[in-house]
Amino acid sequence: MSAVGDILQTIKEKAEGALAKKAAFGPDVDLSRFYECSPQERIESLDEVSSQLKEAALYAGVELENPGAGTYLQVDRSAVYERVLKPFEGKLEIMSVRRALEVYPEIVSKYWWKLIPVDTDKYTAFAELCFTEGYFIRVFAHQKVDIPLQACLLISEKSRVQSVHNVVILEEGAEANIITGCASVKGSEEGVHIGVSEFYLERGSRLTFTMIHNWGEQFHVRPRTAIRMEDDAFYSSTYVLMKPVASLQTFPQAFLEGENANAQFQSIIFAKGHSHIDIGSTLLLKAAGCRGNSISRVCAVDQAEVYTRGRLISYHDDTQAHLECKGILFSPGAKIISIPELEVHGAPKARLSHEAAVGPLEEETINYLRARGLKKEEALSLLTRGFLSIDIPGIPSLLKTYIEEIIKVTSRDIM
Repeated sequence: MSAVGDILQTIKEKAEGALAKKAAFGPDVDLSRFYECSPQERIESLDEVSSQLKEAALYAGVELENPGAGTYLQVDRSAVYERVLKPFEGKLEIMSVRRALEVYPEIVSKYWWKLIPVDTDKYTAFAELCFTEGYFIRVFAHQKVDIPLQACLLISEKSRVQSVHNVVILEEGAEANIITGCASVKGSEEGVHIGVSEFYLERGSRLTFTMIHNWGEQFHVRPRTAIRMEDDAFYSSTYVLMKPVASLQTFPQAFLEGENANAQFQSIIFAKGHSHIDIGSTLLLKAAGCRGNSISRVCAVDQAEVYTRGRLISYHDDTQAHLECKGILFSPGAKIISIPELEVHGAPKARLSHEAAVGPLEEETINYLRARGLKKEEALSLLTRGFLSIDIPGIPSLLKTYIEEIIKVTSRDIM
């Protein structure tokens, strides 16, 4: 057996030993209740995508009618379309991760399961043993891609599991925006999505990553994400969830290993129905000049339950990071639980801070707007939109406008 084969065999054995291992957070999901996704045929043009799939992608922030610098489309278990626009050929590559493993076998030893242990829990184990593609994106050294790349992961079948493994590499000095939209089509209200994503940001690279989810009400979603950052690397992650799900649990980790690395996490959550959401991030600041923020805005209505976690860990005196969680409850049956953690290891001059607030909208402010002629529902909607709108560094203006429109439409339905 080759060296690559030995590595893959070891990974498989570890995964097999973790198939029954429950995650540290979030409700446990019986994966045996769901079937693996079916394969789908490749297409040569996005014109061949059905209107139903295009609509699902659009509500997850991916406009297939207007492809990005590079586009990856996966339907169920298959990568059906992957292409780089001609002006960007030679600047980046985007393809299914399975194809990338064939073309570049060195990925196995350098990147495959290097940031996330395959035996972390049953979901990472399942993603290895029941591997259903995922995307591979690499931006070459010193290339600045000014048009966003798009990756869209869709589920068109009911009661299915989609388990993907994504690898993103930005070489030295590279810059890019990536928009990932994940969604189920109408009629596919129940299922499981497991997404393992490993990001490698080399010296001086900059990545703005935006993920928008639009799953069915009975979906269980388990992203597993980690980022490794070298000197002067910048990473901005924005996660948007505005529709009800059965459960979501994710706790990405950013390893700021190089000097002056900077990581920013933003989460915008509107929890409805009986959604159980457990979301957070961990920043490990390991070198001089490392900076970071983790900011969440949460609205909860109906019987929704939201946990927001934040963990800052410093190993160097010259580091600074801040946690901020703000939540609004609109229903007596809803819950928001904020859990901040700050850790300092042998770095007495490190500066870590947190701020958390959960409560209602101020009645005085609502009455002020009503006195100006707005109905109560209109005042609540306006205030909610302002609360959820946060400054997202580096995000393309068109995507920012789209997110603001989602917030505007969603905030109308809070009473």
